[in-house]
Amino acid sequence: MTENDQAAPNTFYAPTLLPVIDELIGRGVAVAQIEACLRRSLFEWRTPFLKAPLFLSRRFWDFALHASGDAEIGLVAGQRFASTLTNGLTYLFDAAESLESACAYFSAHFPYFNGHYRVELVEAGELVELQLHEQGPLQGCAPLADYLLVGITGLIRRKLAASGYRQDPIHSILLPARHPLGRHRQLLRAPLELGGRRLGLRLGAGLFRQSLTPGNAELEQALVGLLQQAEQSSRSTLLDEVADYIAQQLAESPGLADFCAGRHLHERTAARRLKALGWSFSEVLDQYRRYRAEDLLGEPALGLGEVSDRLGYGDVQSFARACQRWFDCAPGSYRERLLAECARP
Repeated sequence: MTENDQAAPNTFYAPTLLPVIDELIGRGVAVAQIEACLRRSLFEWRTPFLKAPLFLSRRFWDFALHASGDAEIGLVAGQRFASTLTNGLTYLFDAAESLESACAYFSAHFPYFNGHYRVELVEAGELVELQLHEQGPLQGCAPLADYLLVGITGLIRRKLAASGYRQDPIHSILLPARHPLGRHRQLLRAPLELGGRRLGLRLGAGLFRQSLTPGNAELEQALVGLLQQAEQSSRSTLLDEVADYIAQQLAESPGLADFCAGRHLHERTAARRLKALGWSFSEVLDQYRRYRAEDLLGEPALGLGEVSDRLGYGDVQSFARACQRWFDCAPGSYRERLLAECARP
């Protein structure tokens, strides 16, 4: 979360999930199941400039974990990221003269593609850290973080290989203390720095600044223009507006009537338009409460009463009933499960 939740991005670029969808289909997961999770056809999901609210990102990754039965689905699908995900940002990364300029473009435009995180480049002596910081109203989950790390390291290594360099620019991978581990060393192919608060990777400063390809300012500016055009062409839907409203007003137990009153909409009209997008107001509210509950229950210092209040429940009993429905257990038990999973070696 950022200090200003209202300004935090609450959408992501839907086609960034296509490599994961391809991985699931390759494993035999039915297209109908994926479409039921997203509540859109895959044809629609492949539409250029399509944005989706962040709760759909969390919903999708939750589905991917259960449908694949693979806790490392993000690591594995991330290997498809650099080779199959093509958009203005990946083209610009490849065209940039150096890793420094490529990562600067990445930092500037990444929030449009993934609203969970922002990218920050930090000098650290002989190294440069590319850090991923939480920024959205819903945190990024572990498989998504794995997916991004594998994808970003793949883009960086591809750029070096295309320029004829055999050196590995990745010095190490930064993983926070409670990040569950699996085949990270094997699939990221880099040393891990564990137990801190940061998520990201470290690069050697010398190679980071070295010119890798002949500069082509005209091409880079053309690609930047395409990115800006994509961002401007990604129009919000009523579902995006409802998701924004709920994320901002979650602690106040937001309702459809108040949402409509502020926008001069009739409730029946809004409900009909939302239904055409596959959702109802109460369903979106429930999704945000569920995934925000997961985030907050992962913080041991927060009491259950405070978590309940932040989710907009009038009492802890109502929150407990919701947890029983979501997680098939009481909130305290779910917290113990979360902390135990993160403590596994």
